[in-house]
Amino acid sequence: MKPLDAILAYVNGQLASHALYRHLLAHDEWLVPRPPGVLRPTIMVVDLAAPGAIWAFSSEASYEASCRALNAAAIGPIARLRHLDEALREDDERVTHLTIDPSNPIAFHVQTNELASLRRMAHAVAVERAMRERDDRRVLAYQRYAVPYFGELGRGHNLITLPSERGTMLAAFTAADAIDRFLAAGSDENRRLVKFAIVDGSQLFPIAQQVAQGVLMNPMGPSTFGFDLEACREVAAAG
Repeated sequence: MKPLDAILAYVNGQLASHALYRHLLAHDEWLVPRPPGVLRPTIMVVDLAAPGAIWAFSSEASYEASCRALNAAAIGPIARLRHLDEALREDDERVTHLTIDPSNPIAFHVQTNELASLRRMAHAVAVERAMRERDDRRVLAYQRYAVPYFGELGRGHNLITLPSERGTMLAAFTAADAIDRFLAAGSDENRRLVKFAIVDGSQLFPIAQQVAQGVLMNPMGPSTFGFDLEACREVAAAG
């Protein structure tokens, strides 16, 4: 689904916010104002009464529309990014707004709490991409794996494991929508009792080797990955 189609579906109540974010982050052609050799995007200010924003164009046509509305010099140098999360990975305190296709009839604005949620999803989608590419160093470096458990941590808690063809696997999650899918598959009682510990990769993969036969990441989707014991050892050694 193209960004414009996803935004229209979201505006019409046909798509939840997390699904919208995944569609935006899956799009593979972005133009973002950013000087050469600089990691952080340019902060665009077109109204002194409004906060500055990152702009992201989802197509060449969208960029050209803004050039006609303003001019290319006002927008400044453009970086061509394969993925939107490349512009969102840096937790830049200057940025409180993201505007997608600002000169289109349906410009989309993400701000404050929504931008924080999109940033978290951007980190999650980036580590899921690293899992597909077997980039163990990036998988290890991720800091927000959610591990479900029952009870009280340190007081007889039980980590949640799931059966698989390779044995019992420790459940873990990269993102909030993956947690939502997992909870939706359980009973009301389990949803009430389950808790989540947030750990980084250097904690998750060694723990999995001690309590299970590996890690089952996002077991109910939207992007599921399995790490057997050998894969856990390889990730843990990537540091």
